[in-house]
Amino acid sequence: MAFSEVKTDPTLDYLDYTWLISGILYEGGTDNLIPELMNRGINEVYFYNVAGTMIGQKTVAGVSGSFDVEQFHVVVTADQAENIFDFIYRFCHLSEPNKGMIYMNKLMQSTKHTIPELDHAEFDEITE
Repeated sequence: MAFSEVKTDPTLDYLDYTWLISGILYEGGTDNLIPELMNRGINEVYFYNVAGTMIGQKTVAGVSGSFDVEQFHVVVTADQAENIFDFIYRFCHLSEPNKGMIYMNKLMQSTKHTIPELDHAEFDEITE
């Protein structure tokens, strides 16, 4: 089975060498992880809190689980993927039981997010 060629918009700068590292931290900790990733030059990081409990944890019907559970996503280039994955795995102690999980997927394509340079003359016109 052959896949048809994806028609790309020539005005957009598509990247085809990016990976998405995702994970779930049962005890939180993403607020400590993000500054460490930023120190390593990774700025494409976001996270959010999710409702849930780790597998095997006893729950009481009608009572919500821990609110410390966080899910994160990190976009990296192919040459950084293995190193960043390994760093997150070690930094978040994911080798220990009930700490969380991490996985990585190759993105089919992604787009650069660049902020256009604003000419000072244009800026003066906008602010006036």
